[in-house]
Amino acid sequence: MQQQRSSANKPPEHWSPPFLNTLFLAMTTRNWRRTLAVIPLLIILLAASIAAIRAGVADLYAYFPRQHLEHWQNTGKSPSETQLTQALGNIETAHSWQPDNAEYSDMQALLLYYQAVTKYQRQDQSDFIATTRQAIDSYRQATLKRPNWPYSWANFALMKAAIQQFDKEYLHALQRATELGPWENAVNTSVAEAGLLGWPHLDQTTQAAVIKNIERGIKRNKKALKQRLSAINKLTIACINLQASTDRKQFCGF
Repeated sequence: MQQQRSSANKPPEHWSPPFLNTLFLAMTTRNWRRTLAVIPLLIILLAASIAAIRAGVADLYAYFPRQHLEHWQNTGKSPSETQLTQALGNIETAHSWQPDNAEYSDMQALLLYYQAVTKYQRQDQSDFIATTRQAIDSYRQATLKRPNWPYSWANFALMKAAIQQFDKEYLHALQRATELGPWENAVNTSVAEAGLLGWPHLDQTTQAAVIKNIERGIKRNKKALKQRLSAINKLTIACINLQASTDRKQFCGF
């Protein structure tokens, strides 16, 4: 009888005290809450990793076009058609991996303009215009992606001037370039060329801004600026409109 009572009071084989069940449930709930809290962080880390991989792959493709452009600009050498084709192919691939990268749009535009100049030298006027329009499209995209970058605006205006597109977009690009890069040598030169090529189409305010831009350029980059304006036969227009000064005398000879 005592054995039966003892057996009846023995807990079941898989029995656990009620407080342990409660504790286990609380721990399980807490773990799920932690898991749910971590999921957004994991998603962010995954997205960042994918973005970093895409940026890395894009930069690998952009490396050689970037090096070629720096070499051509520093040495003044003209690229071959094969080099241009390869560089354009690489930068297009880089762009496909990172479409929002404004630098790649800039590089693509400059490569296209090199290609356009090559066609101009072959006296292929229609292809020159068509390829320059492609360069303009790339600079347009660059200014949308990086609206405070003066180099894009200056080259945008210069490309439009090269094919005589003296419209509101051209004027806006000139104005933005002079506002954003007043003391940048490359901006000064491009703005001077673009402004003087479209001189009759500028209002007085924009003409004054272009002349002020040239005056700043003379102080910092006199030799290169004079070479560029002489090359496009616009040095006389610039000199006539410059204020009398020692800088003008050194630049213009009077």
